[in-house]
Amino acid sequence: MIQPIININGTSKDDLINPRLEACDLIMDAIEALRNATPNGRDYPGDTERCLADRQKHYDRLNALRSLHIQIFDEALAIKGQ
Repeated sequence: MIQPIININGTSKDDLINPRLEACDLIMDAIEALRNATPNGRDYPGDTERCLADRQKHYDRLNALRSLHIQIFDEALAIKGQ
């Protein structure tokens, strides 16, 4: 985790927290956009196996974004807690 130490000569809490919260919002936007692109079986006529594989890759991407969101939000919380 990236956790700067708040100090009198450093960046303000707000200037450290706000960009992280903005990034979290943008990641949520990306998650929503990807949800709209979930592979659908009707686009894989006769190839259920490939559809399932593509759906798994899709869900892996969503999970990676969710994980990134949690990490960045936790950084913001840790900074706020100082």
